[in-house]
Amino acid sequence: MKPGSFEQNPSPNLPQPAVAPIEDQELLDTLSETLCRYGLRMPALVALEAGRPLAFLGGQLLWIAQPALSLFFPDQAVRQLAQVLEEPAALAALMTRLETRESE
Repeated sequence: MKPGSFEQNPSPNLPQPAVAPIEDQELLDTLSETLCRYGLRMPALVALEAGRPLAFLGGQLLWIAQPALSLFFPDQAVRQLAQVLEEPAALAALMTRLETRESE
């Protein structure tokens, strides 16, 4: 390897990102559809892209705030959103859906 260059081959010991399960696929479709319906596609894309390094912490914050948030939102919705934020593959899939969806 030349000095100053980086090897592009990932280590075979590292886990590869998994495809989101079917339940997550449906959730991601619903979430992207709702964001587009309210005209929040671009703000959501900007926030997701800028906050990608902090998404895991956002998911953890949702877990901590879940008891209080369940007073205003369905418990299942808060749990699913926390899981999406914690999973990099699901977050990337949501961003892809938002990028490909036309603003309504």
